[in-house]
Amino acid sequence: MFRFLFTLFVCLSTAFASGGAKSEPLLLESIVAVVDGKVILRSDLMNLLYQYQTTPGFLQLPEQEQMSRVLDKIIEEKVLLSRVSRDSITVEDNELTHRVDSHIRGLAARQNTSVAALERAITAQLGISMVQYRERLAERFRDEILLSRIRQKHVGIITPTRKEVEEFYSVYKDSIPRQYDCVLFSTISIPIEPSQQILDSVRNAALTLIDSLDRGIHFSVLAKNHSQNSSIDTAAYLRRGSGEPEYERAAMRLGIGERTEHPVLTKEGWNIIRVLGRRDDGIKTANILLRVEPAQADSLRALHKLDSLKSEIEKGNITFSRAATQFSKDRETSFRGGSFGWQERRAIDPVFGRILSSLSIGEISEPEILDDTYRILRLDNIAQVREYNLEEDYTIIENMAASYMSNLRLQSLIDQWRNEVYIDIRL
Repeated sequence: MFRFLFTLFVCLSTAFASGGAKSEPLLLESIVAVVDGKVILRSDLMNLLYQYQTTPGFLQLPEQEQMSRVLDKIIEEKVLLSRVSRDSITVEDNELTHRVDSHIRGLAARQNTSVAALERAITAQLGISMVQYRERLAERFRDEILLSRIRQKHVGIITPTRKEVEEFYSVYKDSIPRQYDCVLFSTISIPIEPSQQILDSVRNAALTLIDSLDRGIHFSVLAKNHSQNSSIDTAAYLRRGSGEPEYERAAMRLGIGERTEHPVLTKEGWNIIRVLGRRDDGIKTANILLRVEPAQADSLRALHKLDSLKSEIEKGNITFSRAATQFSKDRETSFRGGSFGWQERRAIDPVFGRILSSLSIGEISEPEILDDTYRILRLDNIAQVREYNLEEDYTIIENMAASYMSNLRLQSLIDQWRNEVYIDIRL
């Protein structure tokens, strides 16, 4: 519904009419609209117009109608962003840095190259420095985060009732895209977890650091010398509901300047947390992290447990679904008997896709280690083409209905806010 446009270059071009020294330069760039004091350039409009050309039916519209529709979408975004100062919504610099870093690492991974090689390619192909590239990424992510927080503040989370989902499906089922080349599969996941002995050993090390803090050694000194968190140099802003529950609960109980008196265990390890600041929607924290790394014996223990489960399933002593519900640690699937539901092959994790491609329907894979977790996969069914239905895809359709209702609510607010800001359309 709304654009998230990232323009690497603002195309400012000039052309000169013939006629010698008296000719005046003709500027191809221009302002097409002003919203709440923020300008929309012709280059902004043309960039998004180009993206919309892939939308079905868009090119059949008259040219002026195409431009008007796209400009209206840009204006809607600017109207939304006008709420930023009114609602005191902010984005922390360290949050943007983290998003940019994650994006670059992910881009390198998807292209099967190193970050250094990717950076050289960006510099060579785009003709800009990495500093400029990161600045433009940060600008894009800032707008995305701000738009998300405006939506969260004014619309919140919408949970449709069963009746509303069924009504949505009844009205729009013919408009819901089909799935192509898809598979139905399930998983059982057993994580490699450190033994109690290792947990206790690292906890004792954390307690020693807390004793040093009690004796007056500065938090930042111990963090620099002992923390295994790569981001300790920058205080982290923690929005409510965005962090690990254990970390967040401990941090929320602290006042500004206070720290935890006992180590807090998260999936990464033992944490000593200090609160640096507090706002209505979250807090700023620093932490000393001592990672807990499993030993080889812990890995073998997890593998043996999963091997035993697979054997019991194949013998018929327990169903795959019941084993997943009782023993799998995959939060996304365990409550559904391990099922991932129907998914298109192109959208599946490449590692999962490789495993599934070697299985016949009903066959269970051998255990494989993926992200410090041993998994087995079962291929439940395949289909070349299928339509979504309430029986098998209720959660997906529920999310579609929630998104539709959320967009209706947001559009109503935008229509209201448009009357509250100055808009000057010059197209």
